[in-house]
Amino acid sequence: MKNILTVDVEDWYHICDIEHILPPSQWDQCESRILVNIEKILSLLGRFRVKATFFVLGYVAQKTPEVLNMIHGEGHEIASHGYGHVQVYKQNPEAFLQDLLRSKALMERMIGQTVIGYRAPEWSICGAPQLTPQFPQILQQAEPVEAEPSSIELRRATRLMRLYSRIKTWPSAKEGKGKRDSYWALDLLAQNGFLYDSSIAPLRFIGIPDAPTTPYTLSTSHGEIREFPPLVMGSPLGNIPIGGGWGLRIFPYRTIRGAIERKNRKGQPALIFCHPTDFDPSPPEMNLPWIKRFVCRGKIKTMEERLARLLSDFEFASISEFMFKESGRDF
Repeated sequence: MKNILTVDVEDWYHICDIEHILPPSQWDQCESRILVNIEKILSLLGRFRVKATFFVLGYVAQKTPEVLNMIHGEGHEIASHGYGHVQVYKQNPEAFLQDLLRSKALMERMIGQTVIGYRAPEWSICGAPQLTPQFPQILQQAEPVEAEPSSIELRRATRLMRLYSRIKTWPSAKEGKGKRDSYWALDLLAQNGFLYDSSIAPLRFIGIPDAPTTPYTLSTSHGEIREFPPLVMGSPLGNIPIGGGWGLRIFPYRTIRGAIERKNRKGQPALIFCHPTDFDPSPPEMNLPWIKRFVCRGKIKTMEERLARLLSDFEFASISEFMFKESGRDF
């Protein structure tokens, strides 16, 4: 059973909601660490002969074109992470479309191939289920997420989620009800040639809590689009993102391995995601709030070894390769 490996290609300072600490106008002045960290990832993937999907930020592709050329030259799939790393729900449709097409056109010109996949910064395609007519039927078909047996790690993660959810609620009380509804973005993706999306997380604090946890198809006014959610694990407070970010770094390896094995026994792929900065043992310091510091930097030194173990224990492929296996169609 092949699982799915993805990388969000962004630099260490591309963190959402820190404009008051480091505004985008100062990005050009920051030291770039992207090249050395991408080289580590590509070397690791080459050692295990694995191809992945790289969701490349347009800003990175333009500022450091050798990164995009290096990834593409190794035969990996190039997909879009937008251009300016702004959450979708913070943009109106016009601004989102401009950001989307700017990124898509730039990368297609650079690699000479059509870009068919998209991932929003911080999994920010959200929407109340009652606003999406086809969602009730999809939820009825979705299987419940199995929780791990009670453990110290699970209790710690539950406490962390309780604290984190006070800051990242859905929808945010500070922003007002409905302000995070950005489900409309899927229509624009389908209209502009995207065949799949990986932006809806089945999480209470950044996504759609009851969304399916395995790949599924959504209907839009411009046709169908395939959705690829990240690997999660159930807990008393809802799903925990153990397929990437802080969850992939802090949980014992046996917990993550067990979650993947359970999905594979059902014939379902687990989607893993990571960032170049996850492989940087000493990223530049930032004056981040403690919760942001933990989410972005916690146990960061374990990531390279952890990914190597995953690549050794399981088979992985890019999203387009998985879709080809599903449908027999070449993407």
